[in-house]
Formats: sequence, structure tokens, C-alpha cells
Amino acid sequence: MNDLLNSLLAVASIPLDPGRRLFWVFILSALVLASVTVSLQQRGFKPGAQLAALFNRRYWFNRSTSVDYSLLTLNTGLRGLLLVPLFGSHLAGTIGVGSWLQSTFGDAPALALSPLTIAVAYTITFFIAEDLSRFGLHFAMHRNPLLWRIHRTHHSATTLTPITVHRVHPVEMGLYYLRGLLVFSVVSGSFVYLFRGQVSGLDILGVDLLGFLFNALGANLRHSPIFLSFGPLERLFISPAQHQLHHSSAAEHRDINFGTCLALWDRLAGSWRPGRREGALEFGLSATEHPSAIVDVDKAIGHPGPIPERV
Repeated sequence: MNDLLNSLLAVASIPLDPGRRLFWVFILSALVLASVTVSLQQRGFKPGAQLAALFNRRYWFNRSTSVDYSLLTLNTGLRGLLLVPLFGSHLAGTIGVGSWLQSTFGDAPALALSPLTIAVAYTITFFIAEDLSRFGLHFAMHRNPLLWRIHRTHHSATTLTPITVHRVHPVEMGLYYLRGLLVFSVVSGSFVYLFRGQVSGLDILGVDLLGFLFNALGANLRHSPIFLSFGPLERLFISPAQHQLHHSSAAEHRDINFGTCLALWDRLAGSWRPGRREGALEFGLSATEHPSAIVDVDKAIGHPGPIPERV
């Protein structure tokens, strides 16, 4: 009973955590960007129509979103009750890497840099390492048949909402947690080691400005019906529109736009596609996919198992 209560409390606290995409500031900024985007596309601001669309029960409560909510609760509970106790926290990983570097290589050479320079260097290094590692794992999820059987749970969503970011198989959630823990620990621990006395593990935990800006600039619209393109900037950054093409069930959109923030990795891999839409997009698994992954997850979470709206 206590475990269930702790899981529910962890879910309820997500909007208060600035390190999560569903932080209330990011939700608010997404709403503003969505309103502006829709107004420009419809050549006029229609607040009544926008509010009606925002609070449409059929959008937020349907067969697809019920799985989103179930997996959000399940994965949040598993993360707090299993992964963190088993593998440790980000701070513990940072201290562990820093201690290992110290014991293996001794004292690092003295580097006299200003706190601002260190913060900028850390922010850029962590941002690039985080984004590249996300791309690499996401790319592998699509190209490896075994990993795809896990990842297609995410792609089985036929309605995209900001909650869909949590619609992942528990095994995939675990893999992404370990990826994030490894990247953070290595980058942060290295900076603590290199700038010992100038920065601590606690200090460095709060430096992720670029990630914060990414979430504030419409990251929650990636899983939404708001087709927000960045235009020419899409050659540098992945837009919500490009990610929606990634979720499209159309054959021509298969295996494109794997990136999270930077478009560089997709351009190098040949999987980059601009956010241009010639017609209405349909989301979900393609006609050749069997929805067994959805059924497997539903059994695990005690859900009766949705009938896919489009397979």
C-alpha cells in the first residue's frame, strides 16, 4: 500500500520538477506556442475554439491515452522503487566517477578557469553527450529487431499528447535511465575531477541550461497535434513537426528524424527529413506491424488491452 502511495505521489510531483519535460513551466510555454502556431495557421486568434480543442475529452481520454497514463504510473513507480535503489542516483554516479578518476590517475593538472567558463563548458559538453546518446539508443531501438519489439509500444500511440513521452515499455524506460545515468555520471564526474575545489557534485547538478531551454521551447508539442515547424532552423534543431513525422504510420515516414534536439546526428545518418506536411498525419503502427507489444505491456500493468485504432 505504501509503495502504491509513493508511486502516486511521485507521479503527482512531476509537474513540480524542472528536470522533467512535464514541468508546469514547460507545459505553460507549450500552450502559448500552440496558441500562436494555431492562430498563424488559421489566420486569426479564436480563443473559444482553442479552449474547446484543449479540453476535448475525446482527445485526452481514449483507448490510446489510457495506455499512456498506465505506463506513466507504472514506470514512475519502477524508477523510484527499483532503478534508483539498484543503480544509484545521479549524484552518487557523479561522485563515483570522480573518485575513480582520482584514485586511478591521481590529482588532475591545475586548470585555472573562471566559474562561468566551467559552467559553459559543462553545459555544452553535457548537452552534446546527452543528445548523441539519446539519438544512438533511439536509432538502435528502430534498427535492432529485439529492441524494436520493445520500442514499438511507444509508436503504437494513435493519439499523441504530452503524456505520450512516458508511453514506453518498462524495459525501454530502464535502458534510458541507465543511459542517462551513465552519461551524467561520466560527464559530471569528469568535471568534478578536473576542477576539484572549483566545483562540486552538488553545484554541477543544477547546470543544464540548454536542456531547460529545449524543454521550454515547445518540447511538449513533439507529442501533440500542433504541427510546429522551425523552418530553415530544422537543419540545426529537430522541431515538433519533424518528430510527428517520425510517429507517422505512413510508409514514407518510416525511420526518420530520430534526434531529440540536434539535427546533426540525423543528417550524418541520412535519416533527416524536414517538417513538411502534405496532408493529415495518422499515428500508430503501420499495416505490417502486429500489436503484440501493446498486449504484452497491457498484461504487465493489468490493463485489459486496447484494440488498436489503426494497425
